[in-house]
Amino acid sequence: MPEQAPDRVPDVPPDPDQGPVPCAPRDVTTSAFVEAFGGVRGLVDSALPATVFVLVRLFTHALSPALYAAVGVGVAVLVLRRVRGESLQQAASGFFGLAIAVVFARATGSGEGFFLPGILTTALTGVAFVVSLLVRRPAVGLALGAFDPAYARWAEHPPLVRAVRLATAFWALTFFIRSGVAYGVYRRAGDNDGALLIVINVVKWPLIVIAALLTVALVRGAGHPPAPVEPGEPA
Repeated sequence: MPEQAPDRVPDVPPDPDQGPVPCAPRDVTTSAFVEAFGGVRGLVDSALPATVFVLVRLFTHALSPALYAAVGVGVAVLVLRRVRGESLQQAASGFFGLAIAVVFARATGSGEGFFLPGILTTALTGVAFVVSLLVRRPAVGLALGAFDPAYARWAEHPPLVRAVRLATAFWALTFFIRSGVAYGVYRRAGDNDGALLIVINVVKWPLIVIAALLTVALVRGAGHPPAPVEPGEPA
């Protein structure tokens, strides 16, 4: 007896009245937070002009040639990104920061002044994170909502509220540590631009990675915020 083919299950089109099927939130990863600070490309774009500045000053013992060399490298980075068809956002923001650093170095007449804007910006970022806690809009929660709209309802999920508050406080602490250590080197007597370059990068990236790891662990442990309830559906 010939085997009968199984009955074909008719295709059922989606019910338009049910609305779109909600998407699961994107996975929060350490690399996503590191990339938010520029990642490897951002590290190169920002560190290369500063490195050239320190090296030229070390060999010439003069401020002007070092500043010209740093600006030249900054322009070269912009041109390279443009030629390779890569995003200019990080390179352009890095060049803007470089221009401010040059102004401060000129105004102070010292190599240490080149690093002063970065120190102040880092400290002010820490202050901004503390303010975000005081106004009950933690910076990490806002960042999660920008990272994925599915996290826009973080404030309705108490475990996630606690997670983003703790993560925001830790990020603020890292900014204060970085700026405090760098300012301590800045205030030392003598030429400290080389020491500043080393200290800033040695302290900066380990703290960013640690804060990113902690944030990911806290957010994943808190779980996803509730999906929005469509009109007519039971809450």
